[in-house]
Amino acid sequence: MQFYHRIHYPHWLTDFTLLTLALSVFYFIWSGSYPLFVPDEGRYSEVAREMLVMHDYITPRLNGIVFLDKPILYYWLQAIAMKLFGINEWALRFWPILFGIIGCWITYFTGYILFNRRTAIVSALILATSPLYFGAAHYANLDLEVAVLISSSLSCFIMATRLTKPRQRQVCFFLSCIFAGLAVLTKGLIGLVFPITIIGSWIVLSGQWRILKNLPLIRGILLFTTITLPWYLLAQQANPEFFHFFFVTQQVTRFLSAADFNNKTAFWFYFPIVFAGFLPWSAFVIQAIVNSVTKLCKTPRAHLVELFLLLWLCIIFTFFSIPHSKTVGYILPIFPALALLTGHFLDQYWDNVSCKRIRYGIGLAMGLLLCSAILLPILSQVYASLIPPGFKHYLYEFAGIALATCLSLYITQRYNATLIAKFTCLTISSILLLSLLTFSAASLNDNTVKPLALKLKLILQPNDEIITYYKYYQDLPLYLEKRIVITADWKASDIANNDNWVRELWYGMYFRNSLASTKWLINEDEFWQRWNQKKRIFVLLNKNYLEDFQRKAQQNRYYLIDTRGNVMLFSNQS
Repeated sequence: MQFYHRIHYPHWLTDFTLLTLALSVFYFIWSGSYPLFVPDEGRYSEVAREMLVMHDYITPRLNGIVFLDKPILYYWLQAIAMKLFGINEWALRFWPILFGIIGCWITYFTGYILFNRRTAIVSALILATSPLYFGAAHYANLDLEVAVLISSSLSCFIMATRLTKPRQRQVCFFLSCIFAGLAVLTKGLIGLVFPITIIGSWIVLSGQWRILKNLPLIRGILLFTTITLPWYLLAQQANPEFFHFFFVTQQVTRFLSAADFNNKTAFWFYFPIVFAGFLPWSAFVIQAIVNSVTKLCKTPRAHLVELFLLLWLCIIFTFFSIPHSKTVGYILPIFPALALLTGHFLDQYWDNVSCKRIRYGIGLAMGLLLCSAILLPILSQVYASLIPPGFKHYLYEFAGIALATCLSLYITQRYNATLIAKFTCLTISSILLLSLLTFSAASLNDNTVKPLALKLKLILQPNDEIITYYKYYQDLPLYLEKRIVITADWKASDIANNDNWVRELWYGMYFRNSLASTKWLINEDEFWQRWNQKKRIFVLLNKNYLEDFQRKAQQNRYYLIDTRGNVMLFSNQS
């Protein structure tokens, strides 16, 4: 604690500057060194690219087809990044990374105001070095952005309740409304449902009704409405089918349905996800939660902040555990709350290294690291066929870092070192492991068609046509910087029952603004008609369709241009 007091005022400005510099290097380094992962990175980035090409900033499109599965904010941001930095991986991951850093900023300020400076620093570092949070910040989809916006809305509200100056309190409340509005513009209703449910539950359970009298509720509602309403109304005006499709099909049905969406998992799905995604800090999570619950039960009026964080954690966790359809990134909004609870717990025992709870946590972390160091080399041999060849040697490097960290922690335990030494050891280890993961990410991506797209781009002529055969390679249009023609059975009776790329495009085919673009979606008969014409055509298909393609081609000539993994590139002309 004395270490922090030696830094001169203003503390927060020094911390903010150092945190920003460190996270900028840690998060941005190598972020553009690996191709886009599909489907999400390719899909959402292509929507933004088409927005720039079409100059239509109200109706998002995917390969010319209206794509209103998600609201507009993310596409606006991606379009800005492309306009400023060009179409490249670094630009496409700029906003997710920036949001990741913003989330750490907000966590720092929340910890500073709710608890103290040390809790703020520790919590921000815990969040920044959590694998799932870090990975989401390096993955260009909407999950991290909406998580940060929802978390920021909740953080600003609880900060507003702790500030005594009316102007500061109002600013925090308005920021809470702004973040909630931006969350609704990013992912829809959950941007409003979570803040209202968590804040409302906290007010009811704590009896803090007087807080509502001290907040400018009417102006906050007007601010929220001003942010969210215009685009939704303009989108409905341009696409009369929008409200029913977005709110009923995508928002409500996806939550309640047990049959129509992918990723069907058990209720307990998020328990291992959170444990693994919060490592190594998950070694302290149970102790932190138990510590907060215990204090809350003993003196509830003195620990209303802990009540808010626990409600934040439990309500979101339960909400996403109920539906059958789950994806890993959905649970991200609880990570700032976990970081604050864990950071506050460590701060309480910062000078008491002999505490059993801390020693148990360090022991668990050592056990997990040792198991990782032993199992990773073994798994690289046992599951050699499932691991990309270029990634195998990195597993030994991961194991080496894990073993070195385990030994370092043992030494700190053996000589009864301070908690700051143990915390520093775990933080540096996490930074090294996550940096190595970013550096090695290119060798993990076997599904990209970037090499084929770049080769194709060099030989394409203006009149050439690119068609995919029963597969939509979602990064292909982005790397080609042009739309492609997609072959599939668009009249199949079971399309609505399969949550895949066919249904995504099929939904949008019948929007009014898609009718002129359905020429990009063809059936197999039309494919063979085009293939037999004099016009040069390039087709991409998976190897599992090769036999079918060859059989149906019969006497028609086809020429292999190149292959990449399971993807083959053919042309009807040599």
